[in-house]
Amino acid sequence: MKKHLFVLPLVLSLAVTGLAAQTLSGLKIDPPQPMVGQSVTASISMSGDSPNCGLHFYWGDGTKLEVKVNDKTVLPLKLTHTYAAPGNFRTMVEGKRAGSSLKCMGANVVQTVTVVAPPPPPVPVASAAAAPVASAKGAGPSCPANWTLSAKSVNKKTGAYTCTAKAGTALPAARTVCPGDLGYFENVKKGQMGCRP
Repeated sequence: MKKHLFVLPLVLSLAVTGLAAQTLSGLKIDPPQPMVGQSVTASISMSGDSPNCGLHFYWGDGTKLEVKVNDKTVLPLKLTHTYAAPGNFRTMVEGKRAGSSLKCMGANVVQTVTVVAPPPPPVPVASAAAAPVASAKGAGPSCPANWTLSAKSVNKKTGAYTCTAKAGTALPAARTVCPGDLGYFENVKKGQMGCRP
């Protein structure tokens, strides 16, 4: 009977020491607000010098990992993941049996990750040929390719002008934008176009 009394404190002491050496103590997600497709790292920390236990990690999107931790040099334990869609995901590390390893002790540690959609692709800049030909008052009139400014037609007060080309020359795809109260005009038969009051 006395033998059993001496053994019991020893077993309790070993159990308490083992628990302290295998306790989950923290979880850090980096970056906390990643973009879809960006690599995310979960850093799991544990207390104690000699971890030897199992845990499960949940990324919150249906992905789960079962991990055995049996080397203190890997702490904090780092796991990586990429999310395929935007949203708020509840990540969690839980002490749980992994293979033959008993579960790590400590409460479950939870962090929320907010995954954002990537920015939209840049809008391509329209080519110069498709852009309207602008003529601002004071900036001086300009004519599209294959058209020549008629110097006699330029009115410095109103900004009116005429561009000329060989009769039948095709008009540009985009119409000239006339300044102020001026209106656009064109005459393919005479090879004229421009802005006038």
